[in-house]
Amino acid sequence: MLRPVKMSRVVVAGSKDIIEPVIEKLHEIRLLHIVNFDGSEPGFDLGKPIGKAKEYSEDLIKLRSMSRYLNIKVKAPEKTYPESQVQSEMDNLLNSVSSNVIASYERIAEIVTEIKLKQDQIKGIKPLAVLPLQLEAYYGYDSLAVFVGTATSAVDADVAKVSSVNEVYSAGTKAGTVVAVFVPIEKASEVSSVLAEHGFSEISVPRIEGSVDSAMAALEAGIKNLENEKAPLQKKLADTKKQYENLILATDEYLSIETQKTEAPLRFAETTNAFVIDGWVPSDQFNRLKSDLESAAGGKVDVQLIDEKEAEHLVERGEDVPTKIENASISRPYELITRLFAIPEYKEFDPTLLVFIFFPIMFGMILGDMGYGITILVVLLALKRKFRTPGWQQLINLVILASIWSVIFGFLFGEIFGPLGLWGPIFGNLPEASIIKLEEEGMFFGEGVYGSLGRVGPLECFPLYRLATNAVLLLIGVSLYIGVIHTGLGSILGIKTELNYGEKKHAYFERLPVLLFQVSFALLLLALVVANWNLVLAGIAVIVISLVMMVIGPEGVMGATHVPFYVSNLISYLRLLAIGLASIGLAFAANQLAFYVIMPMLSGGATNSAEFTTVAIVVGIIVLVLVHFINLLLGILSPFMHPLRLHYVEMFTKFYSAHGGGVEYSPFGHVRRYLKV
Repeated sequence: MLRPVKMSRVVVAGSKDIIEPVIEKLHEIRLLHIVNFDGSEPGFDLGKPIGKAKEYSEDLIKLRSMSRYLNIKVKAPEKTYPESQVQSEMDNLLNSVSSNVIASYERIAEIVTEIKLKQDQIKGIKPLAVLPLQLEAYYGYDSLAVFVGTATSAVDADVAKVSSVNEVYSAGTKAGTVVAVFVPIEKASEVSSVLAEHGFSEISVPRIEGSVDSAMAALEAGIKNLENEKAPLQKKLADTKKQYENLILATDEYLSIETQKTEAPLRFAETTNAFVIDGWVPSDQFNRLKSDLESAAGGKVDVQLIDEKEAEHLVERGEDVPTKIENASISRPYELITRLFAIPEYKEFDPTLLVFIFFPIMFGMILGDMGYGITILVVLLALKRKFRTPGWQQLINLVILASIWSVIFGFLFGEIFGPLGLWGPIFGNLPEASIIKLEEEGMFFGEGVYGSLGRVGPLECFPLYRLATNAVLLLIGVSLYIGVIHTGLGSILGIKTELNYGEKKHAYFERLPVLLFQVSFALLLLALVVANWNLVLAGIAVIVISLVMMVIGPEGVMGATHVPFYVSNLISYLRLLAIGLASIGLAFAANQLAFYVIMPMLSGGATNSAEFTTVAIVVGIIVLVLVHFINLLLGILSPFMHPLRLHYVEMFTKFYSAHGGGVEYSPFGHVRRYLKV
């Protein structure tokens, strides 16, 4: 499960008269990851499309244009269609329906443009309403230059200085002084300079006749008519989308499949009479591939398994072995986290199982609140029914398990919407005298109880009140040792990966010393805490050995300079405690603010909850819900991002850094979603 599926290199060859049934069968069984022919082999050419490749491609472009106009997006299937129905309705869809959609969309686009033009014209002429001129007075002159716009001060006197012949109209508005200046055309440049000194800003006057008021009324009426024309067209498109959306998605899938099939030979090598297909197949599926292709081609096709040594030679020449990662259904959602980082190379390890184990535990340890965990779980279950696309389902399933761990840790920490929140009223608390006694003895881990069971666990530390000093110290140790286990597993995978690549020196003198150093460093800290001096000496000895191994390693003395980084790797896991403390601190503050500050203050200083006024209770609850809601949002984001970082930076780099970034196994074929299988 930690290793990708074993792959084998195969070659499929046959005469061109059987290429279509071979392609059809390959597409159906979805087993062969085709290696594209690069044209480097002498005597072979790139293949050519077959059948109706051009027609299917053109139809697909036309269909997707219509889909874009209708704003149709990929969604969870609501209905599936047989291919025969798609084929019978495709002509009408691509011609009649498509023409109507395109015509309606283009007319809407024209209307939008016309409305924008009229709105700009209204914007242009509206300031001119304060001037006593008809709109046609502002244009159409051969011998006059016309300046229309706004100025910051009066322009009459200065215009007269440079042009004795002039006509100036002006009126003050909130936006400034609106002016219209008419001068002989030969004075245009001088007048323009004068106006610039007065902060002149030009207004573009549209070529419209009549008064400003009548023109604006006509333009607004035109906009209204255009809006009235646009509304039924938009409704027509909406109705068309509602009627044909599922069929369009099914037709898109059908045309995509047919295009994929007919253009497949572009990936093959061909001679005048034969074709050759290179590719990779899961080793345990080779016999099925061979028998299915021979059956489809009537025994006229040759399917050969390439010897492993020859396959290794191809890899050495630069060919990538595709990686097929395969996990149990319960851990499969966590492939999302692996893929976000990189697809592992074929000889590397698939860490999905480890992510499945550690990520939700880290998430739960940080959030650690039954109230928040149950809230997130309920919300996710509701979203799971609404967002049914594979990507959303994968993400939701990922966080669902993490929220369950939040409930589990919330039970261990004794938190329901914060420490000292609803836990006491539901499960109960220790008597005050017992709490004082435990604090005096230095054994206080919390005041909550599990009902009649009281407190349980080593030193009766559960329910664990995370703000207690003893609890913080305990969680510091737990966080560090989670880091040791987490990074240690990464180092072990790194050692095995280097050995898979034949890099023994990197394995034993680069990866192994890191594992020894981090484990011995953690044991050394434990030994110092418990004052076990034999264990201290053993830890120091192993650390020295690991440092020597680093110096002997590929990087020489520079290898030992990474030691601070390895220490910071472990310290980084303290975020499992720190981020959680920040969250419960805010939850604690919310509860204290609502019940011990706002409600008493708005009730005139009342100290008994029975004396709280209705207004005080309502305001207090609003503040309580608001702060808890903000904390809940942060409680989803932070517990997700920080474990993600711990995996990517602290763990994955131990075995991904040198070789990560494989090619994902992508068999030739198509998973049908909108077409019936």
